Amino acid sequence: MSSTNWQDLTDSDLLKACVPNNEEAFAALYQRYEKRVFQYLMTIMNEATLAEETLVEVMLAIWKSLQTFQGQSKVSTWIFGIAHHKAVDALRKITSQQRGGTPLDDIVETAESGHNPLEDAQQNRMAALTNQAITTLSPDHREILHMAFYEELSYPEIAELLHIPVNTVKTRVYYAKQQLKKNLQHQGVTKEIM
Repeated sequence: MSSTNWQDLTDSDLLKACVPNNEEAFAALYQRYEKRVFQYLMTIMNEATLAEETLVEVMLAIWKSLQTFQGQSKVSTWIFGIAHHKAVDALRKITSQQRGGTPLDDIVETAESGHNPLEDAQQNRMAALTNQAITTLSPDHREILHMAFYEELSYPEIAELLHIPVNTVKTRVYYAKQQLKKNLQHQGVTKEIM
């Protein structure tokens, strides 16, 4: 199979193609998930360098455990589960509480309409205000919002990934949205975003 066909495969088929240590297939899987996993790590870690280092560890762990994937969950859930564990491990190793950076810089994407510069400016402002409001949330709330709204994982998938009950997921999403709404109101945004 040539590299031009990798993009046509489902996640599951691409993962299966990686199993016999197919570096070309794994490169395609890496490319498919690199940005999403990095953005997810940023929601947890709040520091680009640490997220980049952890991304490498995540992908290495995926490569080493390709044959352990049993297909009981979606490939994305399995990958984000590995990312979650690697992020928690990395944060445990950090002794300093001082972490900088701006999380979710690239997550809220603005629509590319090109029709109305005023609309574009308003969308860009809203994206910037939303990013700023998200940075003030707790790591748990940033993570849960990222999984639910940016990765579009279901509550049961999030519960499985985080090893918490579905009702806890619902509660965290509710409180994260309430806090985000409150943060946006403090910035003068009254429009409902979620």
